[in-house]
Amino acid sequence: MVGSSGFTERFAATHPHDSKGRTLAQLDLARRLMRYPCSYMIYSAAFDALPPTARDLVYRRLWQVLSGEERDKRYAGLTLADRQAIVEILRETKPSLPNYFQPVTR
Repeated sequence: MVGSSGFTERFAATHPHDSKGRTLAQLDLARRLMRYPCSYMIYSAAFDALPPTARDLVYRRLWQVLSGEERDKRYAGLTLADRQAIVEILRETKPSLPNYFQPVTR
């Protein structure tokens, strides 16, 4: 599906991009809604305002999924390439990201 309104470009432009030009706010209406299946809301003031304990729990769960430690079938569609890209984007664009978010290899 391709549009001509420019919304896709404007929407993506309002969110942080990594050095490869990728952002968690890239739309991909051909395969799924978002190109990188990780919510761009991680950049929101509401996320940053979470109590530290709650934010850490979210980060730890996110890392379990992205690192490949979590192997539940509901994450089977999340490819190694997707997980690697998401971690790379987050490492470059989310300054408060915990240090345990390292490059994904499995």
